[in-house]
Amino acid sequence: MIDPWFTYKSWAEISKSALINNLNVIREHAAATGTLVAPVVKANAYGHDAVLVVPILEEAGVTHLCVATIDEAITLREAGATSDILIFGTTRYEHVPFLKRYRLTASIVFADEIQEFAAESINAGGPPLPVHIKLDTGMSRFGFLVDSVYRAKTIEAMLAAAREPSLSVTGVYTHLATADCEPAYVAMQRERFISTVSEAESYGFPRVKRHIASSAAIPGQPDNHFDMVRPGIALYGGKAGPREPHWTKLRPVMTVKSIIEQINDVSAGTRVSYGGTWTLSRDSRLAVVNMGYADGLSRLLSSKGHFYHKGREIPIVGRICMDRCIVDVTEIPDICVRDEVMLFGEDAYVRKDASDIASICGTIDYEIFTGIKERVSRVLVE
Repeated sequence: MIDPWFTYKSWAEISKSALINNLNVIREHAAATGTLVAPVVKANAYGHDAVLVVPILEEAGVTHLCVATIDEAITLREAGATSDILIFGTTRYEHVPFLKRYRLTASIVFADEIQEFAAESINAGGPPLPVHIKLDTGMSRFGFLVDSVYRAKTIEAMLAAAREPSLSVTGVYTHLATADCEPAYVAMQRERFISTVSEAESYGFPRVKRHIASSAAIPGQPDNHFDMVRPGIALYGGKAGPREPHWTKLRPVMTVKSIIEQINDVSAGTRVSYGGTWTLSRDSRLAVVNMGYADGLSRLLSSKGHFYHKGREIPIVGRICMDRCIVDVTEIPDICVRDEVMLFGEDAYVRKDASDIASICGTIDYEIFTGIKERVSRVLVE
């Protein structure tokens, strides 16, 4: 890995201690029910670099992981991951040989996949292909519908999958649509899930691993735990519903930093950056920060966002450029070229959550994390 100090560009520090801390906080919430914790490391571990993150999790005792695509799963296997890996998204039946070669678990989300996966599993040889069945209890995205119109057909499909000798149904799950905002709808989805699975079991469907809970559905909600919980954003210290009272111990895992490249004294009345949208109202000191929208610094932060220098806020002025932005350091007399500045995360001086930046941009911290581009080096720190 290139040391960012040699390139004087932006980088993201990934804190091992914060990651372990957050995993332990989640485990505390799951301990009462003895539920398995299966971290979600899709989207390159929410932008944190899954190849860095997964070994730390496995060293801490994690045995199950969740990803979105077969590509993500294979990348982890080739990097040495030993955990069971569940693929949330659809996987083409033609890829069954790769599922078997890399010991991966696919999701079945509609009826035609049962026969397609079963036939391809026979052709590929070897042991039965492990699969989880995805139920759509109210998200309207992936899975077998379970409302009163479709439940009987869904149960038939579940039983058909369980009867296939070339498939091994090892789990059944759903995704909660409103875990962070609407408990009544969560309760409805949970009831649909329970009643569908229970009825299927009464007809001979095997007792398999059941799971419905993402981060926001874990704390203080043991009814959502079942056999496994799937923490994602909470693992990285992000916003998983209200921080009080359950998530106060979470720490930011990612801290994004950059470098001051240049500092100039600029006269009042001078316009700043592309389009001249910001005009200086006073004589000012302006600094160039080596981070722009090609690094993941949203243009929505133009003249709205801030960096931090030793805990002190320095505002972004003018439009953010592709590779750089301009900040007003008039009130920071001791700042120097090559000094570090922090966009979000936690350093020795201040903590700034990605959710704060997300609020300015009208989005969520998931998008902020995953939007930090590849050319921003991920550097593992203790």
